[in-house]
Formats: sequence, C-alpha cells, structure tokens
Amino acid sequence: MLCHGLTGSGDGFGGGFDVLASACRLIVPDLLGFGGSMDLDRSDFSLEAHLRALDEMLAALGLDDAPLTVVGHSMGAVLALHWASSRPTTRRVVSFCGPLYTSHEEAARHIRRMGLLERFYALETPLAERTCALMCEYRVLAQWVAVAVSPEWPVRLARQGVLHTWTSYLGGMNGVIQRAGWLQALEALEAAQVPVVLADGARDPVPVTERNLRLAERFRCVEAIQHPEAGHDLPVAYPDWCIRIIDPATATARSAASQSLGTNG
Repeated sequence: MLCHGLTGSGDGFGGGFDVLASACRLIVPDLLGFGGSMDLDRSDFSLEAHLRALDEMLAALGLDDAPLTVVGHSMGAVLALHWASSRPTTRRVVSFCGPLYTSHEEAARHIRRMGLLERFYALETPLAERTCALMCEYRVLAQWVAVAVSPEWPVRLARQGVLHTWTSYLGGMNGVIQRAGWLQALEALEAAQVPVVLADGARDPVPVTERNLRLAERFRCVEAIQHPEAGHDLPVAYPDWCIRIIDPATATARSAASQSLGTNG
C-alpha cells in the first residue's frame, strides 16, 4: 500500500509504480480528507481517524489477513509507520522523505527554517487559514492557480493539490506530522522484527539531517538510504529507484524484461 503526502493524492506516486501490481495487490488510496477522499463536512482528521479509515478500507477489500508492505511519502511516511506497527501482518515498511520530528516544537522550528513560504503557509497561521478559506470558496480557480505556480508538476497533480479543507490540512500537519509517536511505532516494528527502510533525498529540506542514520544505528530493523540527487519529490521523480527499495524482486524482473526487449529489438 502506498500512502501519499500532505495535500497530495494517490496519483502523486505516478504511473511508474503500477509495475508493483504485477506481483501483488497494489493499493493506492486517497487518504482521509485529501483528493478523492475530501470531506467538506467531516471534523475529525486525527491520527486515530486516519488509522481507522485505513483499517476499514482493508476490511472492505477483504484483505485483513493479507501480508502487507506499507509505503509512505512525507506525511504518508509517518502514517505508514503508525499503521504498519498496528497491523500484525506487516512484512515490510518503506518511508520516503519522512518528516520524523521528535516533538511539536522541533517540527515547527524545522519547518520555519525551510523558508518564508513554509514559515507563513505550512503551519497554523492566520495567513494560511485565510488563504485556505479563499481556496475553498473558489476551488476551481485555485486549482488553475496551483497549475500556474507549479509548472514542474503534471497538471492533474497540481489541481489535486487543493482538494482538501483547512480542517483536514491541520489534521495532517498537527495530528500526524507534528505528533511524535512514530518513535513508539518503530519500537513496535523492531519488536515484531519487521524491516524498515528510511529513504530520503540529499536535497530534501524536510527530513532532519542524519536522523535516518541515527535511527539505523539505534534500531536493528532500520536501514537508512539516501538518493544523491533527489529532493522532496523523490517518488515521482525517481520511481525506478524507489521500486528497487520497495520490492527488489519486481525491480529485478522489470530490468531483465527491459534488457530482453532491448536485445530482441
């Protein structure tokens, strides 16, 4: 299962990840309150609400007893750690660009240092709330503004970036990203002997520098990997690299098939 980041949607992983479906059941949900799961009337987007929604989704699919590889990007990485630690059938966890902050204070401090936009718009500020209110009132216009200011993103992804509410945004930022319980989740995964890969990009300002390395030293189950060129867009920019981490067997088979086609061609 692939869990997207804050303000994103399942489409954010891109078609490059579809190859994973050749060897398993691939689930790419729009997380509670985002994308196709946007809910204008809901008020509870807490971590617990997110976890319940994922549990209910798995049950509805008839996959309660299926072995799980849980993958997450950014906010989805934190959510993946929490959810994976609560599921007894988890076999592997992969975190891409995880904002693994140890406290609300560290999270706020780190995010403010990332830049002016993050300082005024990422956190719970009056300016961010007013901007979100305008976005909600003029959502179609906001979608096209998002396309204009984010030319590096595919149009569909840029438009989906405004499919959320202020309440669901705060649930993700305050209730998931700035909540420090992921350390207890790692401890539970260690006790269950579940391998965990913490991967990020060398140019990504979101993760705390060298935190993944320190966690790999502390936990036997953790492996830290870094892409030398990637930023926070690691999964969509380097899908093949990510697939090799998620499922080495699928990546090897895909590479062999490509080489065979090249030889036959």
